[in-house]
Amino acid sequence: MMTRSLVLGCFIAAILSTSALALTINLPVTPADVREHPKEWSVEVTKGEDGLIHFHIKHAVEKRMYHVAHLAVYHQSKLIATSDTPSFTTKGWNRFYFSLSPEDIAESKFDLDENGISGPGDVPEVGGTVYHFRLSDFVPEQLLKSAPGK
Repeated sequence: MMTRSLVLGCFIAAILSTSALALTINLPVTPADVREHPKEWSVEVTKGEDGLIHFHIKHAVEKRMYHVAHLAVYHQSKLIATSDTPSFTTKGWNRFYFSLSPEDIAESKFDLDENGISGPGDVPEVGGTVYHFRLSDFVPEQLLKSAPGK
């Protein structure tokens, strides 16, 4: 009985030691976070001549990372488009651009996944950080009401 328990314990330990445990951290990014961390984040929002609200989100990293930018566009509570764009980013500022109709900003979502890179083939590490942006927090009310191009 003792030998059986010891063998079973060794087997479980071997399985657990070869399994990667990953942790994903979910963090909201607010306008206050951007103001408090200007060397890490920048969010510029303008209204184009096309009437769309243009977002230019910049994120600075200290080393190469693997990012996936997720954009989900909702119109009248219906998901109408998604974009999931992976990239191996560079050290320093990395830029993410997109534009939305003013009426779609309140419900649409932008998330940025960030993972380290390891191994000889630039393999994204399991786990990481997901930054969540509530887009309406970054758009001044007057920008939503102003004439196109203003």
